[in-house]
Amino acid sequence: MARLRIKGIMGVVGVAGLLFLPACASGSGASQTKPEASAAAGPAQEVKVDMGDFFYAPNDMKLKAGKVRFTLTNVGATAHRFAVKGGGVDISAKNVGAGRGSVFEAELAPGVYKMSCTLGDHEKRGSVGTITVQ
Repeated sequence: MARLRIKGIMGVVGVAGLLFLPACASGSGASQTKPEASAAAGPAQEVKVDMGDFFYAPNDMKLKAGKVRFTLTNVGATAHRFAVKGGGVDISAKNVGAGRGSVFEAELAPGVYKMSCTLGDHEKRGSVGTITVQ
């Protein structure tokens, strides 16, 4: 019985040692993971955006680089669309009807982006904002 207990403990210690070795394997001491990869691999940031006639709330966002999930709610009386442009990004969600909602995801690198409604003259009327990504 004592031998089994010792073998069991040695097995646990051996497995723990194997798990620890890869973490110590780098001779440079520098991280092998790029910061962008870490941000992208994690869960998406959740951001709620109200789209109205003619505004976004919030209209000035500060986010971390990586995947962002925008939960869009149209609180206005007309359809709206949420678009993000800048830094080589030019993407938009589908139209969101009055009183409806939608989810829109984007992968954003550090930089400044413009958000706007690309339907009709909504952007000129105030459906605009800024997203600053760090």
